Formats: sequence, C-alpha cells, structure tokens
Amino acid sequence: MVAPRIVKAEEAGFHPLHGAGRIRPLLYPDSVGSERIFIGIAEVGPGEAPHVFHKHGVEVHGDKRMEYAPEFEEFYFVVEGDGSMQWYDDAGVMHEKPVKAGDAIYMPRDCDSHRIFNSGTAILRVLYGGTPPAKITKA
Repeated sequence: MVAPRIVKAEEAGFHPLHGAGRIRPLLYPDSVGSERIFIGIAEVGPGEAPHVFHKHGVEVHGDKRMEYAPEFEEFYFVVEGDGSMQWYDDAGVMHEKPVKAGDAIYMPRDCDSHRIFNSGTAILRVLYGGTPPAKITKA
C-alpha cells in the first residue's frame, strides 16, 4: 500500500515568481512525485500580480525550462482577498473580471495570455494548480 504524502506549509517555503508575488509550491513532481497534478499557493500585495501575463507553452525562468503539454489545464481558487482575472483574447484585447474569496477560475487549455491581479486593499491568496505538470529541464 502506498501512503499519502503530506506537505506542511512551513516546509514548502515561498519563492519569488516572475512578477511581484511569491508562490509556495505544495504538491509538485519534485516534492511529492506527482505525475498528473500540481498545486500551490500564490500570495501578492495590493496593486500587484503574482506573475506576469503568460501563456502556457515553453517558458524559461533562470536555469529552468518548463514545457507544458498541449492538453494542460489550470485553475485558480481565491482563498483570501479581492482581485481580477485578466486575459487577452485572440484579437489582442484584454478582458478583466472581478474575483473574490470563494471564487474559482478555470483556464481552458487554449487560453491566451493571462494573470490574476490584486485589485483589492489586502493580501490576495490564491490556490492554483493544473494538470499535467510542466516538464522541467535545464535551460
């Protein structure tokens, strides 16, 4: 029998992301050996986003190359705070919808560049995840 893997928040630690926020990776292939999912918590202050606008494909961050599968799907769940989900459509027009604690956002596999933005006055905490995880190699 295989035992569950428990990741304590304080053991995961935060690290900076490509934006003003920081993330706490919780269940990732390199931390628990997951093969089909990953989740973490993003935290960002007012007027900031935890990451830049991005579209999932191939991303390079420092010495890491992240390659997302064509069938990649992502979600956000607003745990605390207020914000807005921002995304671009195929014509390059930006759209924005308000989100608050308790709201869930599904990012379909073909979604264009997107980010979540803290438009509130307090910390924004967002549980995020996706499937399948990106393949991470040296850049």
